[in-house]
Amino acid sequence: MKIDESIFKEYDVRGLYPKEINEKTAYEIGRMFCAFLKLNQSTGGKIVIGHDNRTSSPKLSRAFISGIIDSGINVIDIGNTKTPMLYFAIYHLKANGGAMITASHNMKKYNGIKFARANAEPISGLEIKQTLGKIKTLGVFPSTPSVKKGIIKKYNIEENYFKKVFHGFDRKKIKKIKSFFDPDADRLMIVKDKKRDVIRGDIIGGIIADAITKKGDKIIYDIRCSHAIPEYFKNKGIIAIPSKVGHFNIKKLMREKKAIFSMEISGHYYFKNFNYCESPHFGLRILAEHMEKTGKNLKELSKKFTKYHHTGIIDLKIKNFQKLMRELKEKYKNSSQNFTDGLTIEYSNWWFNIKESHTEPLLRLAVETNSEKLLEEKLNELKKIIKRN
Repeated sequence: MKIDESIFKEYDVRGLYPKEINEKTAYEIGRMFCAFLKLNQSTGGKIVIGHDNRTSSPKLSRAFISGIIDSGINVIDIGNTKTPMLYFAIYHLKANGGAMITASHNMKKYNGIKFARANAEPISGLEIKQTLGKIKTLGVFPSTPSVKKGIIKKYNIEENYFKKVFHGFDRKKIKKIKSFFDPDADRLMIVKDKKRDVIRGDIIGGIIADAITKKGDKIIYDIRCSHAIPEYFKNKGIIAIPSKVGHFNIKKLMREKKAIFSMEISGHYYFKNFNYCESPHFGLRILAEHMEKTGKNLKELSKKFTKYHHTGIIDLKIKNFQKLMRELKEKYKNSSQNFTDGLTIEYSNWWFNIKESHTEPLLRLAVETNSEKLLEEKLNELKKIIKRN
């Protein structure tokens, strides 16, 4: 069958259901995933599968599982679960890999698949796309299903996961912190007041890192985080390393640099002792422990990371991204310019990053300045430029 190749993204597979991704697509991608992992009837193996609570997710999960067992590979089905639990299950159950049927924070009209190897090492959707190319030209797997199907076993991973998260800790203590998660629970949001205003993710990440690091440790932060993060940790003798946005990029860099913790401004927090994967529940535990140990509330603990004025992430629509990039590079030609992830423009008293989203048809902008007045001025300036593109 023909698969819409636009669904293969940098981080995962994601598209509109059922137009771009559906049961037939999920079945074929299940078989492709086995081919990618070099698993077949001869090698054997087992893959962990979970799904979120979208209406379309159980249907896509069943189809994806069919593709795997038709390739002769066994499946551990952990059912309706959370993405961090899926990653935990992969290494806890010593599986050859795993996949989560989810479109994360995207609207319910979307769905997708997140992939991982053994030990929960991330796999990019673009890597899976390469397998599709090989299948087209070389026929990596046969056109007919395996003679001997794999076996499906059900497993509830929740108890094992929370046992690791809260070992030796009173779980009730986290209730003192007002928090919530995104739909697949791989992002943690902390509420600062009754209006449900959320404390920016890099501020919370800074507090968590401050609680668990010691001199000489390494942490990773996404390039849109406040400059207060690397400045603060450098002064403490902790190595703070910038990264491209996205779990795939950050997890790879964590392993490469042997970092103990990573943060994204969006509220993703990664821990070495969770196999370099997200565990927002563990992040919540660390916050509660740190507040109890220091006797300080979140407002007090946040002060060291609110040195500058930051917009957070602003989502914008754009018609011509390349034209906009050319205009921005010319407009700010006297700046320091970085193309690690999108475009970062930096001056002595302000900076901004602008990039295309890899999960939605949007542009994402972050601006930080030394003063509130300058922030307003530069944000308006940038919005005018973006509007005409």
